[in-house]
Amino acid sequence: MKILFIACYSPLINNSAAIETLQYLNKLSEIPGNEIHLLTVNFPKNSIYYDEYLFSMMDSKIKCHLIDGGIIFKKLMPRKKLKIHTNKESIKNRKILRKIKNALVIPDMYYGWAKKAAKYGINLMEKESFNVIFSMHEPPSSHLCAYYIKKKFKNVPWITYWSDPWLKDSTRQNSFVLKKIIEKRMEKNVVELADKFIFVTEENKKDYLNEYKNIRLKNNFTYILNRGFDKELYNKLSLEEVPTLIDSNKINMVYTGEIFTKLRNINPFIEALEEIRKENKEDYNLLNILFFGNIDDIEVKKRLSSLNIVKVSSRIPFNEALKYMLNSEVLLLFGNKNSKQIPAKIYDYFGTKAKIFVIYGDSNDPIKDMVNKHSKCVTSKNSVNEIKESVYKLIDLYKNDSIKTVPDYKYEWNSIVKKLNTILEEK
Repeated sequence: MKILFIACYSPLINNSAAIETLQYLNKLSEIPGNEIHLLTVNFPKNSIYYDEYLFSMMDSKIKCHLIDGGIIFKKLMPRKKLKIHTNKESIKNRKILRKIKNALVIPDMYYGWAKKAAKYGINLMEKESFNVIFSMHEPPSSHLCAYYIKKKFKNVPWITYWSDPWLKDSTRQNSFVLKKIIEKRMEKNVVELADKFIFVTEENKKDYLNEYKNIRLKNNFTYILNRGFDKELYNKLSLEEVPTLIDSNKINMVYTGEIFTKLRNINPFIEALEEIRKENKEDYNLLNILFFGNIDDIEVKKRLSSLNIVKVSSRIPFNEALKYMLNSEVLLLFGNKNSKQIPAKIYDYFGTKAKIFVIYGDSNDPIKDMVNKHSKCVTSKNSVNEIKESVYKLIDLYKNDSIKTVPDYKYEWNSIVKKLNTILEEK
């Protein structure tokens, strides 16, 4: 089967969607008879997201087609700063860029790429005769690129993957009315032309079924598919040297990824730690809490960094992040507020031996059904008292030498990608 795989976020960069893309690409490529072509954005090496190691992990059999991101992409892409720029300036600039992007850019900063890549993709389709087109949201421009190609090749099946909502994404709620109207039309066009629909949560699937008659008519061609972890990679990395910031005499609590304060309020977590410091210095000093990734609010970052048991670092390569996960006792996860999205890192966490400390974004957090009674998870509402109680519980588990768990192989990649391959193949 020849697959044209369209994704703005590719293994050239280090974010959760790119990691997901990498795993789907590699696992699909391993299936005999598959030939994968990736159509993606050519991210510059000085982008803050660029990750050479992640790109090196992509199967060499995959044919990669890198298309320039266009003018808006080049203007809005955050780049690595010289040392003369302060961290405060860097965070402030990224916040301004993100506000501009979310409020004004339709539908995202990759739309120029979508147009260019579609022209390239049409020529590639004529040359390669693909059996199927597969596009991954987020961001929406991946679907728009596929839409323009599908219009020219209506006999080729097009499978759409919806990792997040589009219009109902909480980061888009404050967009201008005109932007919402235009994007609504874009989404409708995609939905009407697509042949199959893959969602990652039941809530997101229900929303789309309720919104679009076209999907209801194709209900037999809607699917739920979650992410997973790579057991072989985890086994390999677990044999490597323990990362430098891991303290073997403490409870290593690790968070890897972005903190967008509009989605994730970490102030109750910080306040809970401040109260534990006052109440029980001995327990407090057992904690070694490591954050890796960007925090978009300088005051929140400053308050977190002021705790002597916390270290806040910039984003690190994917393999380094995994090594920290594999050598920690607790993995920290903040759910999203007002969102139907499940943070993708939960699937990476399931492959470790650590406990997973889940702090819900709100009372309707969709991750609840997955983690509420899971043996690997300790869960809490996002309130100071509940967080504090959960931290004390984790400390007690550590003292009793019962904090380590076993991986949940239900979320291992191989079985998940076999299901995806079946969806791609079936008529």
